[in-house]
Amino acid sequence: MVRSTPAPDVTKALQRALTPFQAMSAPEVMSWVQRGTAHTVVLERLPGWPALVRDVELAGASALLVGPPVSDAEDALLPPGVEWIQDLAELVPSLERAKARWTRSHHYQPEVAELLERALTAELINRFSQTIAAQADLPSLRREVITRVRELCDADDAALFLVDSETGELVFDPPPVNGVALLAPTRLAAGEGTVGLAALSAGSLLVGPRGSGPIDLRFDNFTSISAGSMAAASLLRAGDVLGVIVAVRAEHRAALEPTHLHRLQDLGRHVALAVYNLVTTLRLREAQFEVLRANLDLEAKVRERTEQISRAKLEWERTFDAIRQPISLQDGFVIRRTNAAYAERVGASVQELPGKKCHEVFAKRSTPCPGCPLAKGRNGELAGEITMSSGTIYQFSGFWNSPVIADPRVVINYRDVTGQKTLEDRLRESERLAALGQLASGAAHEINNPLGFVISNLRNLRECLDDIKELTVGVEKAKAFCKANKPQAAGEALAALDWKQPAEDGIEMIDESLEGTRRVGAIVRGLRELSRQEIGKTEPADVNASVTRSVRAEFGEQAGRIALEFQAASPALVPPLQLDQVLGHILRNARQSVGESLGISVKTRQTETEVWIQIVDQGGGIAAENLHRVFEPFFTTRGVGKGIGLGLTAAYGIVRRNSGNIDVESELGKGATFTVRLPLFQSDRASTANDASALSE
Repeated sequence: MVRSTPAPDVTKALQRALTPFQAMSAPEVMSWVQRGTAHTVVLERLPGWPALVRDVELAGASALLVGPPVSDAEDALLPPGVEWIQDLAELVPSLERAKARWTRSHHYQPEVAELLERALTAELINRFSQTIAAQADLPSLRREVITRVRELCDADDAALFLVDSETGELVFDPPPVNGVALLAPTRLAAGEGTVGLAALSAGSLLVGPRGSGPIDLRFDNFTSISAGSMAAASLLRAGDVLGVIVAVRAEHRAALEPTHLHRLQDLGRHVALAVYNLVTTLRLREAQFEVLRANLDLEAKVRERTEQISRAKLEWERTFDAIRQPISLQDGFVIRRTNAAYAERVGASVQELPGKKCHEVFAKRSTPCPGCPLAKGRNGELAGEITMSSGTIYQFSGFWNSPVIADPRVVINYRDVTGQKTLEDRLRESERLAALGQLASGAAHEINNPLGFVISNLRNLRECLDDIKELTVGVEKAKAFCKANKPQAAGEALAALDWKQPAEDGIEMIDESLEGTRRVGAIVRGLRELSRQEIGKTEPADVNASVTRSVRAEFGEQAGRIALEFQAASPALVPPLQLDQVLGHILRNARQSVGESLGISVKTRQTETEVWIQIVDQGGGIAAENLHRVFEPFFTTRGVGKGIGLGLTAAYGIVRRNSGNIDVESELGKGATFTVRLPLFQSDRASTANDASALSE
């Protein structure tokens, strides 16, 4: 057809013809005719048409003219056999006559016709493939493929089915016309209908006309016409079926021929490539979009983490500088970072300190400070005290940043304990003075009681002596009467004297005074024992033997009534005599608590590091408010004259001086338990229990 855009009625008439057509310009027509790829040319009356008709005829093709009537003069210009068609209904018969005329003039051969068909098909497909490959999305690709299939096969309708990669179904998504969807989407499984069979076989099918071929209307209702014939070609790429293209002719038209199927197959290779490229491009775009989105998410997370790290760093730095004690991060003795308090302490800025050695800036020394824990490396504990030349005392504490021995990084904290040490010294002095005052007060109180009645008894004894002196006056009178040989008067004088009462009172007052002085002596001996600060020569003590001796000394003949259980096999690191004193004080306290019942038991046992002596009594117990005072000097719950309150104090002092401890547990009315814990003497020599065996016998 000579015209880039034919008239619509001419186009419709040509579409009803069986031979494909292509609209083109005059130069293009001549190119096709001279190459032998066009046998009939339909011309509209254009400027210069007579010359173009002659050229077409001379080049060996047949020409047809369409349009309104021409004059006789114009008709005379037409070469012989050229028809002028005024009624478009005659176009198809005229085309057949023009083709027959061309065939007669060229001695028609099937091989030549096939070659011409292939050339025309190749030309069309080459041009169609370019427009198909230029589509940028699937909807555009569907519209373009449907349009080109209709043109290529002179079809009434066409379709493009694509394989759903997830389900394997064939999906027909018809493009809307003027924004309106005329057909519903269709999904077919492999093997369903003509399209499904083509996809299942990965080949092509030509079916129809209606009633003579396998058109399955259950699955092929994807067109808006009543299908009479159908051609379907699979879209293959690298052995995979990507989809199926379909051409359909209505039942009132001639059926599609193998030539159309061949054209559809040829076009299918280009459509498959376009679909593959477009799907791949879409996937790449999706992947790119996912990568971009992931990058954006990653960048957002990086920004968020960076902000978090920046905030954490700022918070850490502010916290680090807010600590008012000097802190430094070091590689061994070399400073890497310090807080503001450290820089303030050494009189420098934080920026000046990295790279310098700690003893150079902190202590103004060229060598490490005496007693610095860092000098011991990882063999020692990172704790200690460092005294500056100014007298300031710092408590040094730190920890290694890593368990790796070769890693020298360490964090060090300096705490000024100078004021604390001064306060501790003052507190110890105050406690010593308080203890001394308490001891002096208790001693004065305890000594004042017996001293008071000793003084009182001495005064009363003086009065007794005055009475006795008056008795001597009566004796002198009796003596004078005897010398005067007056025995009766002497007897009366002696009878008037009362000798018994002064003597008895005097003896009683002397006994009470002696008891008072004995108590004063006991107090003095207790004070002297408390004043002993030296431990003396340390030697092991057989705790079982010491228990045996102490029980015998305290209970005498009643020692057999005391329940003893010996499980300790090793001696304790304490002088035996001092251990006897400790046990004596505790047993005496227990005996006074239980009275005549003697409900007392003593048990010894040992651990890996200690020897335990447990003394349990079934006495009245100790009130909870008094438990913490049992070891205080002069504290006692007994009456006057039954204890001075120094026994448990002395026992506690002896045990503590020997690196041991005493625990007491008690409940009022349920007795008390004293547990003496002493260091274990590390020796292979086992303790003997001969005395214990003798006592149990």
